[in-house]
Amino acid sequence: MWSARPFNSDVPDPFGRNPAKLNEGQLVAESAKCPSCASNIFYQPEVQGLVCRNCGNIYNPSTLEKMGSLGYSIEHDYTGDNDISEEDKKRHEIVCNSCGATVIADENMMSTMCAFCGSPALITRRMTREFKPDYIIPFKIDKRTAENNMKQWLKTRKMTPRGFKTKSRLTKMEPFYVPFWILDCAVNTDMYGIGKKYTKDKTALFSVRAKANYYVKGVPFDASLKIANKLMEAIEPFDYSEMVKFDNRYLQGFYADKYDQRPTEIMDRFVKRMDRISMDMKDSIAVKYDEYEPTPEKNFTWMSELSIRYCLLPVWFMTVEFGGRNYQVAVNGQTGEASGQAPTADAVDRLDSILRFTRSKWRWILSAAAVVLPVFIFLITVSGNVGPFFYFLFLALCFVELLLIVFLVAMYLLNKIGDRASYKIHKTVDVVNDFDKAPGMDSYLDPTHRINLTVDDYLFRHELEQKDKIWRKEKGEQEEIDLPFDLY
Repeated sequence: MWSARPFNSDVPDPFGRNPAKLNEGQLVAESAKCPSCASNIFYQPEVQGLVCRNCGNIYNPSTLEKMGSLGYSIEHDYTGDNDISEEDKKRHEIVCNSCGATVIADENMMSTMCAFCGSPALITRRMTREFKPDYIIPFKIDKRTAENNMKQWLKTRKMTPRGFKTKSRLTKMEPFYVPFWILDCAVNTDMYGIGKKYTKDKTALFSVRAKANYYVKGVPFDASLKIANKLMEAIEPFDYSEMVKFDNRYLQGFYADKYDQRPTEIMDRFVKRMDRISMDMKDSIAVKYDEYEPTPEKNFTWMSELSIRYCLLPVWFMTVEFGGRNYQVAVNGQTGEASGQAPTADAVDRLDSILRFTRSKWRWILSAAAVVLPVFIFLITVSGNVGPFFYFLFLALCFVELLLIVFLVAMYLLNKIGDRASYKIHKTVDVVNDFDKAPGMDSYLDPTHRINLTVDDYLFRHELEQKDKIWRKEKGEQEEIDLPFDLY
């Protein structure tokens, strides 16, 4: 195919037939170097630009003009005879041999138990990496306030075992400075969905495409692998007006975690969260239609004009082992916002076990017994046998038959209403006892820039009243009508 296809002699041939001459300013992958540090640069689709993984700068693919920065520099690894700084000589690392967690503490702080997994297998060693964040938000909430906030948060959990809420567990809460990448950027999102407009006898279906352009400021992303990302999002936002330049004195008396992930390694998290923030605009898109259903799996989001800062944010953190599973809970060390995960009481699991029993093979065995027993009762009645033995046998069989009937009726009712009840309980418990939702667009929208939202659609189908059902809004009420086939 390629041998027969004509090609432009000015363009390089991917199969090597045409070693075209490159313009002086033309960029090729194998020769692209960072103008700042001369390291290799790579195209990153999430930012629509070339990224240097050494210094973090972002460049325009065509002109190599700087488009933004990931805001970090490689921290120095102490190897061989390299001298450690005077500031870092006053710190040491506490390493967990069980889960591998590493935290930094001053020379006067020690620990007897890992805050991430609860293991006592800790060792203390000399600093192995330079520690130099850009900014820090000092702790504002003390331990007593953090414990009280956590107790109040636990009261909002549904069907949580009483033992999970004991005071002794909350005393294990430790103060950590958690590493975060603070992101400022422009967000561009293409969003898709189905819009519906109802008339008296038909429904118009529209394919909707919305383009949103806006700026966010101060969106935090934790850079620690040992702490759940959703947990850190749940205790946001932080007040950046209290952010200051990093100073070693703020670390005295507190633990500090080191980042495990660079911005280039969590680009997918950046994009996914920006995509969720963009979905806050769905109500603005829906105003044109009687009903609007977004299709977020089709969305496409990319970022530009990135600016990232490396910052330590204050968190009271604790891992609770309960029922063979670890649950992480945390309190924002600045605002006092508490969140985490909580277990579900055993009663919910017992309900599920009962429902499984009502659908097991035993119900057929019990049903068969309920059918056979009346036959024996009838035979005893017509046999004419008298005496205490047959009299008590007759009463015993009647009592067992009554119990079987009651039990089978109860199983039938549980089958009818139990599934729905179990679904509602699990839906309530799983939502409430899971991590709280992260703040949306209102918390991070940059007010110095305007939001640009354009909505385009085209009519692709009319539906008449026939077979399949949809909901139509008419005169403020919902009415069920039939359509000829499934909309999706």
